[in-house]
Amino acid sequence: MNGKYRGVLFTVVSHDANQQIFSLAFGIGDSENDASWIWFFRRLKENFGEIHGHVIISDHHRSINRAVNEVFPNVFHGLCIYHLLNNLKAKFKSKTNKLEEHYYQTMKLYSVEELNVLFYILCSTVPGVKKYLEEVRLDRWMHAHSPSRRYNIMTTNILESMNAVLVKVRELPITTFVNEIRLLCQKCFYECHNKVKDCTTKMSIDMEKNLEKRRDRVQVMDSFCVDMALWTCGCRMFQFDQLPCEHALVIARRTAYEAYDFCSPYYSKEHWFESYKGVVHPLPHITQWSILEHISAFKLNLPDV
Repeated sequence: MNGKYRGVLFTVVSHDANQQIFSLAFGIGDSENDASWIWFFRRLKENFGEIHGHVIISDHHRSINRAVNEVFPNVFHGLCIYHLLNNLKAKFKSKTNKLEEHYYQTMKLYSVEELNVLFYILCSTVPGVKKYLEEVRLDRWMHAHSPSRRYNIMTTNILESMNAVLVKVRELPITTFVNEIRLLCQKCFYECHNKVKDCTTKMSIDMEKNLEKRRDRVQVMDSFCVDMALWTCGCRMFQFDQLPCEHALVIARRTAYEAYDFCSPYYSKEHWFESYKGVVHPLPHITQWSILEHISAFKLNLPDV
């Protein structure tokens, strides 16, 4: 934040069923330190709980790591591959072009067998890379080794997009700044709610397109073992994405299976609608505010300027 009294905006965002940015929570602290991140994650846990399968993706900030370990010890904490790559470039300055090329090829793979080959090539590019990435932990940035589903969220780019929208209002006083965030959420909810109402497909618009692209790629391919009952395939895309891969679609086409029966319910139009059925109300006059007792009793001294 760039206002007179500074501060840091903490934000948590995710994807909705249509792969659009969905803001979950935000808060304001004094700086990015252990105490601030722990406070923010505790408030997050109070409101959302700890659901099986939750995944947190962030950069490699030490305070975030400590806060996640303390507040969400059972939640998988993955790393943003873009920030990790920048750390690699800074640490190993030679041959960065080859390093980047092999790095992106490695992290996108679903197959452990293919991964092992490309990871060997990546580590052969620059001495010391293998040790560094293993210390970071391979499961925190490699898709194939992830113990929880990251879906297609491999970076914190959606968070950076949210920050970019708010860049012009960062100089405003905190109360005005918070209201600008509320206005942004209000506009987003209204527009997305109308978009869902116009949807005529079983799944969200974007996921229908993804499924159609996979249908178009169905052809004679390498053999993989597909288990429709367990939603798994040897290529591992089926179980990771919770969307039928090309191999599962071949099975569905040759049998009585319906492809939609093997898509995650989170991609459905119904779940998309549930995300935006609520209302972000406008801020009433100060005389109508309902202030919690522990907040009204709190005494805040003016800062030294």
